[in-house]
Amino acid sequence: MKKQLINLEPVREQVKQKLLEKYDTSTFMNTTKVELKVDVADILDEFIEQQNIIEPTVCITTKAYIKMRLLVDKFDKEIGWYGIVNQMPGLDNTYVIEDIVVYPQTVSGATCEQDEDRMFEFEMRLTTDQVNHKRFHGHSHVNMATSPSGVDENFYQELLSQVTDFFIITVTNKRNEYTTRFYDVANNILYTDVEIHLIDDNGNMMSNWYDEQIENNISKPTPIVANTNVTKLDPYNGRTLLDNDYRKYDPYTYMEYEDMYDDNDWWDNLYHKEKERNKYGSKKKKGRM
Repeated sequence: MKKQLINLEPVREQVKQKLLEKYDTSTFMNTTKVELKVDVADILDEFIEQQNIIEPTVCITTKAYIKMRLLVDKFDKEIGWYGIVNQMPGLDNTYVIEDIVVYPQTVSGATCEQDEDRMFEFEMRLTTDQVNHKRFHGHSHVNMATSPSGVDENFYQELLSQVTDFFIITVTNKRNEYTTRFYDVANNILYTDVEIHLIDDNGNMMSNWYDEQIENNISKPTPIVANTNVTKLDPYNGRTLLDNDYRKYDPYTYMEYEDMYDDNDWWDNLYHKEKERNKYGSKKKKGRM
């Protein structure tokens, strides 16, 4: 999860000071135009760290998740939805997307635009609790990547202007890929690369259930490692052979038998070949051949 400020107003003076330092240390200045660029990442990180804010945890109920995936998987165009979000009792900064509602919109293969003329009627059909906790917006990019478009970014700014606490957005597709952000409006922090945790009806994370099932019920056979360091004995005197001794006992070429050294039968065959060759050699010397 990455963090940045939604707006730079709280660190405006620090950024200005860094720009002035950059200006003073410039070795060349155009007399008609000066362009300065500074990296403010360190300033932002330090400011955020000083706030000592607990990072948010975002969860989604199985009911809401199934509804969201049905909208994405079955519909062949972009489609958007809102989610009803509540904080989990007793857990600081843990937010649960409890349900999904589809709002009036005009859709195409590449866009889904909220129908403002019908939004009032739509919200009148919601309960007061749903209206007050409509803090999640998601939409499908069908088969495209999940990075928000320029149109998406403008729409998010409109949504953020209507809240003072927090808002969650996500973009997904038919490949089950996600881009999720958490806007902590109250503390002026934007969290990106946010993970959404699936939970059951009792609030338990399904990832914990998965880990328990794998740990308790699944086993894998222990791989057998072949012993490549096999001791080989000289077929003539029984002493241990070294690597540089192999060539001595190869009656043809060393490379021909290089891949056969781990074959126990090979040494027996080689011994008999050597024995036969020596036998015939002895007969020739004695004039028998």
